[in-house]
Amino acid sequence: MTDPIAPPATLSLPTTTTSRVLRRPTLPAPTTRNALTRGELALTGFSFGALVAIAAAIVLLVRGPMLPAVTAVVAALVTAALLVAVALAMALTLQLNSRARAKRLRDVANELGVGDLSARAPTEPLDDYGQTGLALNVMADRLGRLLQAQRDLLAGVSHELRSPLARIEVAVELVRSELAGAELNDVQRGETSQLLESIGEEVQLLEQHIARLLEAQRVSAEGSLPRRTDVSLDELIEQVLRREARRLEHLGWTIETQLGLAGSRMTGDTNALDRALSTLVENAVQHAGEGVDDTGRVAERRLRIESEREPGHRAVVRILDRGPGLTLEQCGRVFEAFFRTDRSRSSGTGGTGLGLYLVRRITEAHGGTSRAIPRPGGGLVIELRLPLTGGLRESKETIRMSLDGATDRARTSPPPASDAPAP
Repeated sequence: MTDPIAPPATLSLPTTTTSRVLRRPTLPAPTTRNALTRGELALTGFSFGALVAIAAAIVLLVRGPMLPAVTAVVAALVTAALLVAVALAMALTLQLNSRARAKRLRDVANELGVGDLSARAPTEPLDDYGQTGLALNVMADRLGRLLQAQRDLLAGVSHELRSPLARIEVAVELVRSELAGAELNDVQRGETSQLLESIGEEVQLLEQHIARLLEAQRVSAEGSLPRRTDVSLDELIEQVLRREARRLEHLGWTIETQLGLAGSRMTGDTNALDRALSTLVENAVQHAGEGVDDTGRVAERRLRIESEREPGHRAVVRILDRGPGLTLEQCGRVFEAFFRTDRSRSSGTGGTGLGLYLVRRITEAHGGTSRAIPRPGGGLVIELRLPLTGGLRESKETIRMSLDGATDRARTSPPPASDAPAP
């Protein structure tokens, strides 16, 4: 049960809050393994033992005269121990060098895995490790060309589709003007008007999809967010809600807010962040307002938005709904381009599978991460993590581990428990 409080002065929607919020599960910190392996320790021990044997033999030779046979044996032992020590030292050096080269290849593979196709592996000398590095570099080049061709095709097709759409709109308006002076009965006029209205709606919907494709392409491009300014996430959230207040209230949605980033700011593109937050609200209105989940629970038109500051100069924004929700597998794929669940394929939602993809691209362009998890009690939680001003930008390794950890938990573990009671 929640305790009602007065809504913010800038927000006209009915607002409630709770004293506790969902907490982010702790991710394992990145670790590096620098200790010697058992084989390397054995080589080191044998090398040290050979050196001790050499030193002992030299001491015996220096201390005094010995029988010629004993002297020959000691000299032979010294020579053998010296050769063994040299061989073991060379083997240990090769082993450590192999480890360093293997680690470098692994690091390059991780960089490629998080999308940095500019990473390149060393190829000299051209042995097995060098050939593996060469194969990684060739793969990165091909992936880069493939992605660039995909972007070019997407941008070209999107632009080319706008011309025929504009002509269709002009044709529809001409037909409407001709219809006004045509001699038709009421039934014919009504059917024709309804058909023209349907055509106009479909054209507008297609234009929206094309605009979203172009926006996704722009955000995916290198250096796509040049307009970076000082941004307050809490103020931006309130701005989005004020803009959507009349529509949400008309549709019967109840909005709950708990904003905890007062005084915290970040550097980013205000328009892009506004688009991401608006898309999350729009996504909830389209997909979470009706239907039932797998347990038969009926969806509620109730949306909750939270924000808080985490250690490490990071902001967390959560959008929680009480819709049918998603499965763990769907949560791992919901940010993929063109991914849609069976429910979102209906004509009623009008989804294209690009909304959350665009949200993820905008978040990553600001150095943040995004994820979706089932909400305890039913529904879905979308989390955005963004760096605040004054904090160090997360390294690619940290981002990679965050994404991998979230994916692994989504596949192998139940959703995290919520401290917040169901509203």
